[in-house]
Amino acid sequence: MTCWRRVERWTEAGVFVQVHQILLAKLNAANRIDWSRAAMDGSHIDAKKGALEPGRRLSTAVNPAPSTT
Repeated sequence: MTCWRRVERWTEAGVFVQVHQILLAKLNAANRIDWSRAAMDGSHIDAKKGALEPGRRLSTAVNPAPSTT
C-alpha cells in the first residue's frame, strides 16, 4: 500500500513526466536515439469511437512542435 501511495503521489506531481523528458533529452544529446525507428501509436491520436476524454499523452520529442490541428 505504501508503494502504491508513493507512485500515486509521484504521478500526480508529474515526476514520471519529468523523468521521461530528462531521459529523452540526455539520450538525444548523446545521439543514443535512433529516430528513424520512432513510431506513433494510437495513444497519440483522438479516438473516433469510444473514449469520452483523451488520455494523457507523452511526447517523445525533446522540443515538441506546436499542434497544427
